[in-house]
Amino acid sequence: MDTRPASRALEIATAIALGVVSLVTALGVLQSSIWNDTAGRLGADSADARDQSIAISVVAQLKQRADLASLLEAKLIAREYDEALAAGDIDLAVELLTDITATIGNATSLPAGSFEEWYAAGFPDDARPTDSALYLVDTRGNADALILASQRLGSLAGELKSKSAIFGQAALVHALALFLFGVAGINRLRAARYVTLAMGAMVFLFGLFLMSTAY
Repeated sequence: MDTRPASRALEIATAIALGVVSLVTALGVLQSSIWNDTAGRLGADSADARDQSIAISVVAQLKQRADLASLLEAKLIAREYDEALAAGDIDLAVELLTDITATIGNATSLPAGSFEEWYAAGFPDDARPTDSALYLVDTRGNADALILASQRLGSLAGELKSKSAIFGQAALVHALALFLFGVAGINRLRAARYVTLAMGAMVFLFGLFLMSTAY
């Protein structure tokens, strides 16, 4: 049997160990809960951003198709305009020029002067105004930004869930440490207490190591 002073010292050490492990376990569970809550909010925001990006993207595609249709129609009218000018039919040329202006006016998202530049270049297929960087940013920029935001929010949510899972595993390890320290507290054999305390300490340190991997 243990002597009284030695037994008292072991009891104090066991009580301190139990308190420390209990505190660390409680803080770990709290942090895990915070991460889970934050991950849930980020996941919801990610889903909202994705849904908004889909809606905006559909509208942008419809607008792009409508603008391209107006652009191609204006191109055909411009061909007729050139033919009218070549034939000296000024009245028809003026009428066609008015039609071109009205048709291009329907394409509200085209950069100013872009059709005129395309016309002057001879209407190359690889330089349509609806394929320009400025036009794509104007029509699809918001949708693309929301897609990137959705991906980033989803990634952050996943990272927090992974951290929370690690802390959950650490909590189980610390529960084992608490059990071992509890056994040490009721054991009257000094050697058995030392062994159990040492095992509890190693298990506790392993739990701390697991928690450190989340950062």
